[in-house]
Amino acid sequence: MSFDFASKYADKVANADFDRVDREYIEEGTHLIRIDRTECLTSQNTDRDMVVLEGEIVASSTMQAGELIKHIWTLNGVDKWKIARNLGQLKSVVLATLPPEVTEITGDVVSKAIDGGDSAIVCGAIIRVEAKNKISKNDASFTSYSFLRAPSDLESFREKLQAPQSNATTSSEWGNEESVNAWNAGTSGD
Repeated sequence: MSFDFASKYADKVANADFDRVDREYIEEGTHLIRIDRTECLTSQNTDRDMVVLEGEIVASSTMQAGELIKHIWTLNGVDKWKIARNLGQLKSVVLATLPPEVTEITGDVVSKAIDGGDSAIVCGAIIRVEAKNKISKNDASFTSYSFLRAPSDLESFREKLQAPQSNATTSSEWGNEESVNAWNAGTSGD
């Protein structure tokens, strides 16, 4: 038995949201990521407000170039320290994508940078992400993320990422050690 697809479903399909592309979470390592889109949404299951960043690995010490990634920040319904950390990380993402001469971040700048799907200002920008696995003072494992401006010489940085790494690699080899250390000091875990 068949049914009339056009009368039952054609308009529903035309008005449906596009299916999401499957993406991986950012793994431990140093990464250059091109931001493809951001989405601000409220979870239907938890009623939490979230910002979702979707992008693509340009170069990485641990992930494959071209791999599609996502990172999610929850902005309510979690511990206050997590909200503060997430707000700080979002500010870091915005700062990493703005021209270096922009020093003042206002709510209007942040809104234009993050809100707007694939037309948000951050889209198309390449940022550096340092992801480190750590153990909290409560003995829980977590990944600490630092969101930084990409280096001006992307090709040299890409070559460094793809070169064999020793265990002695430090954040200073990737530049901007003060930013990495300052951020890591503020993300002590659970």
